[in-house]
Amino acid sequence: MAKSTWSLMIKRMVYVDNVEVQSIAIASTFEIGDVHRAAPFSKVLAVQKEGANFVSDTFNFEDYPIFSLKPTPPLAPVNVESFFYQNRPIQVDDVRIIGASTAAVVQMGGIDHIDSLNYTKHFRLLEDEQ
Repeated sequence: MAKSTWSLMIKRMVYVDNVEVQSIAIASTFEIGDVHRAAPFSKVLAVQKEGANFVSDTFNFEDYPIFSLKPTPPLAPVNVESFFYQNRPIQVDDVRIIGASTAAVVQMGGIDHIDSLNYTKHFRLLEDEQ
């Protein structure tokens, strides 16, 4: 059985002196170190409503076709013959992340495969002007 090109990633040490993360939200991850696979997934109904009254259970994922769409398959990897000699680790002094949201991956290290998927439907419900 042939090995996937994903599994042939050259592993290197990563040294980070300082990381400041302000916000990671909605199915997102912050990873330090090597990871074989990351597959964050989210389905979001975002409702912004004018006025004070809110009725729960008004919105259902099944009512909106976007949530039943199948993702398109990823493109096949392009093989490029090359050779790299890397005898030094990766050194980073400072990283500042303001935010990562909705099926995002912040990765410090190696990763073989990412398969991220997000479906979001936004609503703005405005009161009628009289």
